[in-house]
Amino acid sequence: MTLPNTKKICIAIPTINEKSNLEILIPELRNLIPDSQILVVDDGSTDGTLEYLRLLRNLDSKVDAVFRGERLGIGSAHLYAIEHAAKYDFDFLVTMDGDLTHSPIDVHKMLTIISTTDLVVGSRYFDTGEIRGWNLFRTILTWGSHLATKLMFKSNLDMSSGLRAYRVQNIPIASLQKNVTLNYDFFFLSALVYIKEGLAIQQLGVTLNSRAFGKSKMDPRLMLKGIFTLLKYGLRIKKIRL
Repeated sequence: MTLPNTKKICIAIPTINEKSNLEILIPELRNLIPDSQILVVDDGSTDGTLEYLRLLRNLDSKVDAVFRGERLGIGSAHLYAIEHAAKYDFDFLVTMDGDLTHSPIDVHKMLTIISTTDLVVGSRYFDTGEIRGWNLFRTILTWGSHLATKLMFKSNLDMSSGLRAYRVQNIPIASLQKNVTLNYDFFFLSALVYIKEGLAIQQLGVTLNSRAFGKSKMDPRLMLKGIFTLLKYGLRIKKIRL
């Protein structure tokens, strides 16, 4: 399957201390999706990520990075990427993790179908999707969030997935800005906004691998808070301000 022709594609990667992973990930993305802009949103890395990205920007004009200096939240990074893609008139935006848990091959697959829908979610629970190599605690947390989604909305949508492809012109930016939070809750709440807006959502089964290098940045407290937020907003979904 081929990518959309003559379309501007932005691939956004939030990071904290992912230099070793980015050294593998960015060349793979460039090989598979050569004309894309790769935007790294860094929240205070201290492992040489900044130096690596500055060097890479001198070699590759399609690599960009914003250094925010401190941990501002995963939701904040994703919202920044959305606003960036809209501001610079990209046609499509992909968001993905920088720890090699998300496969560039799956990113390529998502981009081949995004032109026919508004949002593609890379799902661990749909079709051939699966989780490989995660510890029991992380697996239980992610399954718990997905179970809450199914019970609340009778939906199999993987609302906590950060691997997403957006058709930029149809992103409900104003609604997202009013309703999402800056942390892990972003994923649930942004999915609810899309559902409330009646936008077209498609899932693609993907494999989520264990990280290659470094330590996970997932804070169990934030994830549990995210599940609570999902339940709270699910019970009051009509009050989402659209």
